[in-house]
Amino acid sequence: MPPTLDPLAVLLGDDPPVPAGDERHHVLLQPTFHRDVLLTIDLGPRPTIRARTYESSVSLALLDHLAARKQARGDHDAPLLAPKLPRHHEARAVLPATRAEQLRLTLARDLPGLSVPDDRVGRDGIGLDVEVRRADAPPRRFTAWSPEAAHPQHAYFAAVHALATEVFAHDEHTMLHLGHTHGYLDLGLPARDRGGYPRCLQIFGRLASSDERALAALFATPRPSEAVVVDMRTFETMAPQLHPLFHKFSRRPGVTGWAVSPSARRALKAAQVPSNQLRDDLSDAILLVTVNDARR
Repeated sequence: MPPTLDPLAVLLGDDPPVPAGDERHHVLLQPTFHRDVLLTIDLGPRPTIRARTYESSVSLALLDHLAARKQARGDHDAPLLAPKLPRHHEARAVLPATRAEQLRLTLARDLPGLSVPDDRVGRDGIGLDVEVRRADAPPRRFTAWSPEAAHPQHAYFAAVHALATEVFAHDEHTMLHLGHTHGYLDLGLPARDRGGYPRCLQIFGRLASSDERALAALFATPRPSEAVVVDMRTFETMAPQLHPLFHKFSRRPGVTGWAVSPSARRALKAAQVPSNQLRDDLSDAILLVTVNDARR
C-alpha cells in the first residue's frame, strides 16, 4: 500500500460501502493534548452512531510507519506492512428515528459552513477532518481548525458533539474524551446539570476565568436547600479567579458533596472547600449527601 499521512483516509480504509439512500458522516477530532476520537454517524433506515477513542495519536503512528518504511527501503525483501494503528475503545448506539431525522436536517443545514475558506493555522488546538459519503456520489472531504462559535464551521461540529454526548452519556470512557474536546470546540461552560436526586452537577475539563458568569449561573440553578452532588471526576484545571465561587457553593444551606479527581481535590482544597465534603468515588459522594440530607 502507498504511504500516506492522511489519518482519516487510513482509518476508513476498511469502511463498508454506504447502502443506497443512506448517508454516512465520519468526523475525526485530533486535539493537540488529548486523544483522537473518530465519530461515525449512519443516517439510513437503521441510524447508528459509533465512537472510537484512540490510545495515542493516529498521525504520530503514521509518521512512525513512514519512518520505518524509509529505513527499510534498501531491503527489497522486506514486506510492505500496513500501518500499526493505536488501539482504541469503541462504543456504538442506535439512534431513534425521530432523532436521526432531526439530525439529518441539522447537518444538511450546517454542512455548507465547512466549505467556507479558513486559512487559520495553529498548534495548541484541534484539527478536524470530515468525510461525508453517499452511495450515489463521490465522498466529500472537509477540514477545519479549532472553530470558534462565530465561525461558519462551528455549527456542524457543535451538532455532532451534542449528539455524541447525548447518546454516550453512560459510557464513561467515551464521555471522558468527548469532555476533553469540549473546550477545543468552544462549546461553552464544560458542565452539565444532570438533575435527579441528589441533584448532580457535572464539571469536566478546564475552567477559564471567562467561565465565571456561566459557572455562577450553574451554581445558582439548584434551590438553596436542595441536596447536590458535584461530579468533578474528569475535571482538569481551573483559573484561581473561580475559587470564591466554589467556596461559596460549598457553604450553601443544602447538603453538598463532591466526587473528585486528584486534580479536582487539589483545586477544591485551594478554594477552601471543606475536605469532609470530598469523595473519590461518585457513589460515595451520593451516599454522603443522601445520608446527611435524611438527617436534616
